[in-house]
Amino acid sequence: MNTTLCYIKNEKNEYLLIHRTGKENDLNGGKWIGVGGKFEEGETADECVCREVFEETGLTLTRYRLCGLVKFISDTWEDEDMYLYYADGYKGEARSSCDEGELSWVPADKVLTLPTWEGDRYFVGPLLEGRKQIDMVVEYRGDELVRCEDLTEKIETIRSDNLSCPHGFSTRRGGVSSGMFATLNLGLYRGDEKARVAENWRRFLASAGIYKDRIVCGRQVHENTVCIAGRDDAVCIYSDSFKNVCDGYVTATRGLPLAIFSSDCIPLLMEDVRAGIVGAIHCGWRSVVADIIKNAVDAFVSLGSRPEDIHAAIGPAIDKCCFEVGGEVVDAAAALIGDEAGKYYRARGDKFMLDLKGVVKERMKMLDISEKHINILGECTMCRPDRFFSHRGMKGNRGSLASIIMLPEE
Repeated sequence: MNTTLCYIKNEKNEYLLIHRTGKENDLNGGKWIGVGGKFEEGETADECVCREVFEETGLTLTRYRLCGLVKFISDTWEDEDMYLYYADGYKGEARSSCDEGELSWVPADKVLTLPTWEGDRYFVGPLLEGRKQIDMVVEYRGDELVRCEDLTEKIETIRSDNLSCPHGFSTRRGGVSSGMFATLNLGLYRGDEKARVAENWRRFLASAGIYKDRIVCGRQVHENTVCIAGRDDAVCIYSDSFKNVCDGYVTATRGLPLAIFSSDCIPLLMEDVRAGIVGAIHCGWRSVVADIIKNAVDAFVSLGSRPEDIHAAIGPAIDKCCFEVGGEVVDAAAALIGDEAGKYYRARGDKFMLDLKGVVKERMKMLDISEKHINILGECTMCRPDRFFSHRGMKGNRGSLASIIMLPEE
């Protein structure tokens, strides 16, 4: 069950609470809590909190922020994801009552003195103190609180000094997902809870300096197609449908974020600030040897770029220490970059350890992108399961990383 809970503050440093006396058999009967309720079908957390606040109080929120997620676990009730909000801007006059009970403005220093759930005190206290991120798990057996754990973790997003446009390569740190998806899963089709993935995307985009709810992304098929994207290609990050089947995107449209997914494959972000062009390319080995890099550069050139003006960043991916391949992959790499391929693999038994990042960099150099404009960053995804999702290392039981770039609006 997905719900919202909002603590609304007025100019007198009072918070609007509901004394839950309005319904029989109310789980929260007799408690003093904030304003909120259950998601309706297709709603986002923001849409839910605004609707619930208006329905219960008559107020229209004008300034509010999502502070985090509280996961309730119970042996008696349905498990619940509660999206916790703080608001200090609104229009209208609050009602004195609603179907849930009586509404009262309570001084901040009195909020936690009123009867409420024991577990609520652990997240309401930090909220009233101004904490902006609160991720917790609260567990009950019957009415008894048996666990309250603070899961709050700072989001970790990797950036390149080689790129000036808003961008980022995600890690798996700082999100709200659980289990094999812990914590910053950005994969839309991995089986994770949709609302959690949406919150993960909100955090990741903000960490990259991108404040949009529509991005260009799609189903990746390990081929070499690069699309020139426009606004019609964007999808809502809260949607579960893709418009595109593509492994790379290039655009000259400002304010249009381009994103690709990965979990061992190479994420490649590119920009030409002179011409005003950016690109996001998913580089699995099949895409690389099929020359997706050339297709990306050709797309840049078709929009007015010169290869020597392109800057590129190769993000976290499986590295030569772990990327074991057969001879056919080495042969395909040699066909792509010629004699230089010998620098990027070594034999191990009847297999080979391949430096695919090196192959990608070499191919970009062959296409007249300056070596000083190419940045390789991030560790081996398979070596660092604490920091990254790895398809090989986790045998497919994992979430997804994402990489994003956007040409800034003028």
